[in-house]
Amino acid sequence: MDKQAYDQSPSAKQLWDLAESSYLTGSPWEEAQFAQDLQNPRSQYLSKASSASDKLIAFLSFQQVLDGAELFNLAVDPAYQGQGLAKELLQRFFAIVEAAGGTRIFLEVRASNLQAQALYLRTGFAVIGRRKKYYQHPEEDALIMEKKVGE
Repeated sequence: MDKQAYDQSPSAKQLWDLAESSYLTGSPWEEAQFAQDLQNPRSQYLSKASSASDKLIAFLSFQQVLDGAELFNLAVDPAYQGQGLAKELLQRFFAIVEAAGGTRIFLEVRASNLQAQALYLRTGFAVIGRRKKYYQHPEEDALIMEKKVGE
């Protein structure tokens, strides 16, 4: 495995390309949504790039308001999956939220995305609800998950 660099400044196109190849159903956001989110001062991105090619291989996006944070996207290049990159990004995310006074983190995940659910459960999230028909293409429920930090 090559060395990897953290926290590059990815473009909306890089984020979309990685999300499109990483999610089984394709990117949940359009490239324009990533571009808009990158301009939002509340949005934060953690990313990892391959130092060999400077290619974006993983990213996590979130927003934190007061004591609550919401994870919006977590994507890892399929060639790098299973190497702990998602867990590393999550651990960095948890530390950032806690350092900023956060106590709760929320996310939505497709009901069919068992791999992501397993990762979130292993890192301390619990299912707290369900949003019917939350996702489109294909239509699917979302599980709402929460993790408490800083307690």
